[in-house]
Amino acid sequence: MKNKEQVISDLGVVFFLVLTFITIVFTAGDSNNYFLNLVMLNITFLVIIVTYFTNLTLGLVINGVLIFAYISYTIFLTLGVGEPVEAKSYFWIVALPLFTFVVSLMTQGNLGLQKQVRELEAENESLATVDPDTGLRNLRTFTSDAKIFIGMAKRGQIELSLMMIKFRHYKEIKRILGEDRLPLFMRKMTEVMIRSMRVEDTVYLIDKEDITFGVFLITDTAGSEIVETRIKDQLQVEDFYSITAPYDVEIDLKIGVFHCDKCEKGEMVSPLEFIEKARKEMEYDVG
Repeated sequence: MKNKEQVISDLGVVFFLVLTFITIVFTAGDSNNYFLNLVMLNITFLVIIVTYFTNLTLGLVINGVLIFAYISYTIFLTLGVGEPVEAKSYFWIVALPLFTFVVSLMTQGNLGLQKQVRELEAENESLATVDPDTGLRNLRTFTSDAKIFIGMAKRGQIELSLMMIKFRHYKEIKRILGEDRLPLFMRKMTEVMIRSMRVEDTVYLIDKEDITFGVFLITDTAGSEIVETRIKDQLQVEDFYSITAPYDVEIDLKIGVFHCDKCEKGEMVSPLEFIEKARKEMEYDVG
């Protein structure tokens, strides 16, 4: 069943067609003022276009200016030339605002749909747990999962480390690749990351603006060093040139690892505190 906005929009289309038909018949039938009517007809459709792509308020303001000009011209013809004021002289004074109002009815349905789309997009973005470009879980999921991992580490069930990974020169890489090839590059990088991990390790996209990966490693400091070496070795053999050509982009990573020592001592560590500590460790990686 159609909603209220769509019904109003459909009625606006019907009224517009009827009003257009009446206007064309009037213009064709008034042969004595054919040129004036033709000019007013073109002005009317110009106002229709402006109203359609802007809003009713602007359309009515333009209508006011045009109607004032038309009335002034009619008064000039009556007082200066002596032409009598006939009923047909009032046609455009009525037709102009009617067209504007009808067009505003037509656009209500589209505006309603656009509003719904924006609301759905905002809701989808707020509820999304997976990045659409890389397929990786995002910060929202990380925060939720971190509580589980930290709880397990606190009870001594697992050794837990958080590895943070980011590009050392991401802004330059982004400028070189452009918006078209950047998603391909990121998907390739994601594949490298996943292949370098073990089954029990979990990769997240923590920051999409300044690409930063977060990896929960079920291991101690020594085990995380093995994973770090594996990632760097995999980058050396991976073919990125098929995406970056004709540029040979050097992929240099900053990697920091924080082992959850506080968890083992029974102290509580929040997910955001976990990230901050891993970021600080990443700052020590000077390449």
